[in-house]
Order: sequence, then structure tokens, then C-alpha cells
Amino acid sequence: MTFIHNIPVLLIFIPMLAAVICLLPFRGEKAKWLTLGCFALLTVLAALLVAGTLGGGSSFAYTMGRFPAPYGNELRVGPLEALMALMVSTISLLIIAAGSDDIFGDIPIRKTKSYFLLQNVLTASMMALLFANDFFTAYVFVELITISAVALVASKPEGRTWAAALNYLFMGLVGSSILTFSLAMLYGITGHLHFEYIHRSILELVATQTYMVPLSLASVLMVIGLAIKSALFPFHNWLPEAHGSATTTASAILSGLILKSYLLLLVKMVVRVFGLETMASLAVPQILLAFGAAAIAYGSWKAMHQRGLKRALAYSSISQVGYICIALGLNTEWGIAAACFHIIIHAVAKAMLFSSAGALKAASNHRQDIDSLEGAYWRDPVAGTAFIVGSLALIGIPPLSGFASKLNIILASLHTPYPIVAVVAIVLAGSIMGTMIYFPFIFSILRRDGIETEIRRGETGLSQRSLRSLTSRVALVVFMVLTVLLGLFSSPVIHALQQGLAVYGTR
Repeated sequence: MTFIHNIPVLLIFIPMLAAVICLLPFRGEKAKWLTLGCFALLTVLAALLVAGTLGGGSSFAYTMGRFPAPYGNELRVGPLEALMALMVSTISLLIIAAGSDDIFGDIPIRKTKSYFLLQNVLTASMMALLFANDFFTAYVFVELITISAVALVASKPEGRTWAAALNYLFMGLVGSSILTFSLAMLYGITGHLHFEYIHRSILELVATQTYMVPLSLASVLMVIGLAIKSALFPFHNWLPEAHGSATTTASAILSGLILKSYLLLLVKMVVRVFGLETMASLAVPQILLAFGAAAIAYGSWKAMHQRGLKRALAYSSISQVGYICIALGLNTEWGIAAACFHIIIHAVAKAMLFSSAGALKAASNHRQDIDSLEGAYWRDPVAGTAFIVGSLALIGIPPLSGFASKLNIILASLHTPYPIVAVVAIVLAGSIMGTMIYFPFIFSILRRDGIETEIRRGETGLSQRSLRSLTSRVALVVFMVLTVLLGLFSSPVIHALQQGLAVYGTR
């Protein structure tokens, strides 16, 4: 066993160890640097894992404990899991770096260590969910993610935040209950919890047309359970309040990573557990397409009518989840790769948007309505530029990452029985509505009305730069660079994702 084979366990163990260290009696500032150092180390290890798996073009399994599969717990790692682990570690690092100023501004000093503890637990749990090769392990960390995320949302001491956290907890429990019921049905039908053994049993059942009704019901319930947790329309009601009232970093990690973790589990379910052919026979792709199209329309429509920046970004996240579900609903390897690519580009862009929104809010007397944000760009040019770049990326302006992602979704539809005109119309309509979401905020932050006096005195930007830390500004710049690079070099990333999917079901 080489060092590469031990990296998945290290990616889970190191942040868990950092979370324990956060309990020691030292100040929150040290907990911040401990967390940043931990996530930087994870990024290096994940990059080594990507290099090791992509170079060999294969995957491997890591047995947890003494009992081999299907009786024991197992981690499985290939190029796809490695790429997603690199995404989680990199974005976690940038979110903490970009939003650390707001953490110490929004949360009482005595609670900041607990906040960083939760960030470490969340990152470890997302890593474990990425590598899980059985439903028992996956379910344990799904629940750990949910509990930690609710606590992260509730960490801001406001009554509205507590209400949002309780709503999030309730909907999370509903999603967990439905997911548990679907797993119980699947276990009763197949007798297994290990992904590969379930897949073999499902192939036999489909070949003999046995237990097709409960199999269909289990697949639909699993989709609904994960749809609730990933805020897919019409199961989205918990998301806007959770985003709107949480701290900047909590909103960024919730939209950028936590929602994506559940969607990546949905990818595992589609590709590794049921298989694309079985999914087509169970009519699940049509459900995903319908929900995806509705999510794009509803999320964009609601976002267009929001006056608050964070609530507009929250509803925009609902529409972006719709794009991912449409790509999954195409039910082809290219469509799955396009969905995974959109997960990556949205994770980067939305984390950057929430991080920059926190800085723009701080530059506008801690107000985030569209009128109060007037001229915020000139008070914090780095955050303003990051917000504009992220907005243009999600709208789909070339050559940024969102354009490449939407183009790949359209191209993936060429190899499906669905009319490409319908897919193009959905994507184009979403981009037009995206323009109507973001451009009013862009115009507002670029307006000089009301700050001309500050500009003439040379005060605009200087005072705010002194308040924002260097790590925050550097993180926003790195976010922008990643957004541009993902747009310019989308083909190698798509190819790597396709290579990962090619070995997704093999060892």
C-alpha cells in the first residue's frame, strides 16, 4: 500500500483532529489559523491524490477495520472522488480566508472556537461522504453534515437566525426520514448496503423483472430525500432564510459545498448504485428533468424580486441546482460529467459571491439591500470586482466558467432522445433571468451617486481596505482566477471527469 492509498483517510482524520484541538483553551484567532493551516494541508494532499489517480486512470478501495466488504465499511477513491475532494478542500480554505473578518464581527468571541470546530467537522464529513462506498457510512456522514450545518447557521446570535436554523433542522429531518425509508426498502430488496453489491442485485432484479414496483419507489424516495437536503424546488423553503440570516462563511459553505455534497451522493446513486440503464427504465431521469426545469424558473423568478443581496443569492442557488439536475436527467455519461462540472463551477462562483457580498455589506454600514449597496464597489474594489466576475460567470458570459458549463449541458443533450431545442431554451431562459437577477446589484454597487464627496476627498476604499484583512483580499483574487481558469480550460477538466466516471463503478 502506497502513500496515495492512505490519503483518503488522512483527508478525514486531519480535520477531525483539528476540530478536537479547537477545544483546547486558546483564543479564536489561533483556531482560525489552525483551520486555515489544516485546509491548506488538505488541499496539498487532495492535489497529490488527483495526480495519483488521474495518472493511473484507476480507482482503489480502502477497508475501514478488520472486516472486508460487504460486511465492513469501505472507502473508494478514483479520479472523480479525488477531483471533488480537491474542490472541497480548496473552497473550504478560501471561504475561511475570505470570511474570517465577518466571523469575528458577527459571532461573540467566546463562540469563535466552536465555529471553527464546526467548519473542521463539516469538511471531514464531506470528505467521508465523497469516499463512502456503502450506504451505512454515507448515511452517518449525511446526518453529521446536517447537524453541523444547522449549528453553523445558528451560531449568529439573532432570533431570526434561530428560526431559520430550526426550519433547516426540521426540513433536514424530513429529508433524512425519507432517505432512511428508501434505504430500508433497498436493503430489504437487495440484502446489501455496499454500493457494488446493491448494483449487482439490482441488475439481476431488472433482468428478471422482479420487485420492480418497490425498486421504483425506493429510487424515487431516495431522489426526494436528497432533493430536500439539496434545496431542489419544490423542497427549497428552508434555504432562503438560512442563507439570509447566517454569517458570510456559513452561507458560502452551505451554498458552495454542503448542497453539492448531497448532489454528489445523488450522482453515486444514479451511476454506481442503480446504473444509467436502470435509471432510464425507472423513469427517474424524467423526474429530475422536470424538477430541474421548474427549479431554474422558480429560483430565478424569486431571485429577481429580492431587494436583499443574500436572499437573491439564495434563490439563485435554487436555480443553479436545477441546472445540475437537468444534466443528471439527461442520463448519459456526458450529462453526468456536465453535472459534476457545474457542481465545481457553481461551488467556486457561489462561494465567491457570498464572500464578496459579506465584504460589500461591511462596506455599506452592514446593510445589504440594493439601495444601501450603492457605490459599494468604490469602497471595496476587490470585493466589488469579485462580485461582478462571479455574477457574470453564473449568467454564462464567455469565457468564464458558467458559459463552459452551460455549453456542455447543451452538447450533452445531443446524445439523448430529448429535443435539444428544449434544453437550449431552458438554459437560455435561465441565463436571461440570471442577467435580471445580478445586473441590478451590479449597477447599484457601481453607482457613484451619494459617495462623490468621499471620492473627492480620496477616502473611498482606503478606510475599508484597512478593515479587510490581507487573507480576505487574496482569497477573493484566487476565487476570480479559478473562475477564469475553469472557463478557459474547461475541456481538460471535463475530460478528467469523464475519465473518473469511466472507472466509477470499478476497482
